[in-house]
Amino acid sequence: MQDKLSTLSLPEARLARILRCTASDVLRWAGLYEQATAETDAIGFGMRRVQAEQTLLHEGQRFENVYLVGGGSFKHVQTDLEGYEQVLGFATHGDMLGLDGLGRDRHASGAVALEDSSVVVLPFGELLALSHRIPALERLLHRATGTELMRRADTQYLMSAPSSEVRVARFVLQLAQRQRALGHSDRRLRLSMTRRDIASYLGVAHETVSRALTALVQDGCIAVSHRDIEITDETGLRELQRMTRGRPPREGQELAA
Repeated sequence: MQDKLSTLSLPEARLARILRCTASDVLRWAGLYEQATAETDAIGFGMRRVQAEQTLLHEGQRFENVYLVGGGSFKHVQTDLEGYEQVLGFATHGDMLGLDGLGRDRHASGAVALEDSSVVVLPFGELLALSHRIPALERLLHRATGTELMRRADTQYLMSAPSSEVRVARFVLQLAQRQRALGHSDRRLRLSMTRRDIASYLGVAHETVSRALTALVQDGCIAVSHRDIEITDETGLRELQRMTRGRPPREGQELAA
């Protein structure tokens, strides 16, 4: 019996039938819909399935490929000498994994699947050579690099808030923005990551994330059911994300640290 894959725009039946896709598919999944041509239709790349919790990239691994997420989601991680895993970010459909190997010839971080996922394997040397004669693939690399820089800026903005409640509000809004860019609802969010993953990414304790989510529910900004979040007051959430220290403590309650 075949694994059931969680995909955002690649039908399961088709994924089960093929192990390859075209450069045109890659461009479309990366959001470059108008860039596909007959030439890119003729270029093929391999695909790989990655099961939930399986490592796609290991920290320190030799840089050979980059990977475009076709379906599912991943977390970027680094592990310290004591074995603690630090989550650096998350990737979903259309995102490119492995760009941190550029310039070092080794990957600075690992990538672990948060759910059953699929990726397109893009040998970087081949992709770079193709990009020199196919403008659409050059545009793909520029877009992927730009997105990586933008995500780092988003993370810096998120982490600049001393209040965990503000960090969580910013995190929820960033997820909503990604969903909107993919053409999905930006009000109903399904979290593929655990609370511990979120806590590691935000640099706070696991319990602090739970308290911050509860505070946002009490404020009427969101509704939470397990890993499902519904944004019920986007204006209030945006007002909160602009605060530096969060709301004043409620009566009889300490502000989440």
